[in-house]
Amino acid sequence: MAPSSRKHAAAALREQQEAQARRKRIVFGTAIGASVLLIGGLLGLGIWMNREVDYEVNEPAAATTDTYAVTIGDGPVQIDLYIDYMCPACKQFEDTYAADLQRWVDEGSVTINYHPIAILNRMSQGTEYSTRAGAAAVCAADTGPQAYLDYTLALYAAQPAENTRGLDDDELKRIGTETGLDAEWEACVDDETYRGWIDEGTTSASTEQGVTGTPTAMVGGQLVDSATFAESVEAAITGASLFAIH
Repeated sequence: MAPSSRKHAAAALREQQEAQARRKRIVFGTAIGASVLLIGGLLGLGIWMNREVDYEVNEPAAATTDTYAVTIGDGPVQIDLYIDYMCPACKQFEDTYAADLQRWVDEGSVTINYHPIAILNRMSQGTEYSTRAGAAAVCAADTGPQAYLDYTLALYAAQPAENTRGLDDDELKRIGTETGLDAEWEACVDDETYRGWIDEGTTSASTEQGVTGTPTAMVGGQLVDSATFAESVEAAITGASLFAIH
């Protein structure tokens, strides 16, 4: 696929997500709350299963934090998002807020710290899909912030059902190629470069950052309800702007 076609496909996907978001906001709060409660109760088990194999922990070339997050944007309002690529509630969160997140980044209003963690490996029949997908996304971040956002969007669009084997590595690479990622990115996926980094981030989220489920959203270091996430961010942006004026 030509670069212009790939860009068009990514833009079309974002437009589709934005249309879906307008419909999903109505019922988002109830559905997301139930999903977080279910997943949160199993976080410890997910971490234990992730640690059966220890992978080398490699530091990404992308901008990251010391809490195992990929940093997108450079705005004054800090957003932290803890996500699992097999988590249905995380897909719903992305479907609902992807357009807002992109807009805030483009406007220079926010810095988003994406924490891809793997608490649902147990839901992929031994293939560790959550870890593999998260590691592939971090490889995309090495290419650039927008590549990470586009690949994340595409992964959720193709999200496998829980209790399946998930997407295999060839499928993960096919999705990446369609969003414009190159052979260097494919090599990063093949080498499993960031599997250890994802596992360390998963442990850190629970033991050091108090995360009990996905998606978990924080604005300015404060936990916010997923159903009112956009309102919380907009309030923080307004507050930051007023502070800058004074």
